[in-house]
Amino acid sequence: MLARCNLRSSRSQHSSKWISATRRKFSVGDDWSNLETKAGSIIKNLVKHKETVGVAETATGGLISAALWSSPLGSLAFKGAGVRLAYGISREADAQGVAKARDYFKDNDPNAADTATTSASSLPAVGAGWPLVYEEGDEHSETGSAVHALELAHSAKLNLGTSWGIGESSIPGPDAHRRTGMPPGMGFVAVAGPTKETTGVLKLNEGDKTRGENMARFTNAALDLMAHLQSKR
Repeated sequence: MLARCNLRSSRSQHSSKWISATRRKFSVGDDWSNLETKAGSIIKNLVKHKETVGVAETATGGLISAALWSSPLGSLAFKGAGVRLAYGISREADAQGVAKARDYFKDNDPNAADTATTSASSLPAVGAGWPLVYEEGDEHSETGSAVHALELAHSAKLNLGTSWGIGESSIPGPDAHRRTGMPPGMGFVAVAGPTKETTGVLKLNEGDKTRGENMARFTNAALDLMAHLQSKR
């Protein structure tokens, strides 16, 4: 009987160590209450203004959506999301989203968006060269680019008919992007608001983080950007 107890104790200790190690590696658990608080404030603001939001995310794997949905008021303002979908509900809405994002960047340089949000008038020149052909006849911007994040934000907004759209396009790691070589931890989050003044992109630079830590970091940045742009109206 004693041997069984020791075995169970040993297994329990091993399990606890494994869970602890997993939590350290995937740090969202440590940050979740912070994400919940930020998302809750965003949702309250949306409800107050009778507005809604949709999300299209890639590297965050649904964490942005989960944070917004965690609010008790989530069902009143959060209207849906997509994770790593090639296309949304409507090809027409997708095409409009791409057009709006590329128009936004036509006279602006997304590489300048290092530490602050960008507005349609705040950056100097670039715009071409982002698209890549992923499927026969279908042109898309590269994952992990500013314009792709904004395309996703607009597509979420247009597909779901919401007031706001949040997009995220990043490199979670542990490896660099297989086509561009962009390093893990680098990425972009974007918000397409009701106006140009409430639309912007935020760049996150590479860092020495785990995949899970990067997912939490991108989520946190998306919520910060959304809250910041809500305050602009």
